Amino acid sequence: MQEFLDTHNLQAGNRTDARKERMDAEAVWALMGDAKQIVVAKGKRVETFAPSEETQEPILKAVLGRSGSLRAPTLQSGDVFFVGYNVALYENPPFI
Repeated sequence: MQEFLDTHNLQAGNRTDARKERMDAEAVWALMGDAKQIVVAKGKRVETFAPSEETQEPILKAVLGRSGSLRAPTLQSGDVFFVGYNVALYENPPFI
């Protein structure tokens, strides 16, 4: 992720180490529940969600790792969250 930021001359406004500052499901939903869109990358697969009461469970399942904490990297651009890393998603990022 840092290589991508460096290549595009970007800096993170807020950076948190997910290993040190864990976010449980309640905290993650408080952060992301009002977003317009959540884009989740897992390997080559990319899923897009619109947060609502009906989509809360599948979103949390997609964005939380095995440890029960928010997966890394997670980026926020306006009211859209990007969780996970996928080369295709970051080659043509919709947030630049």
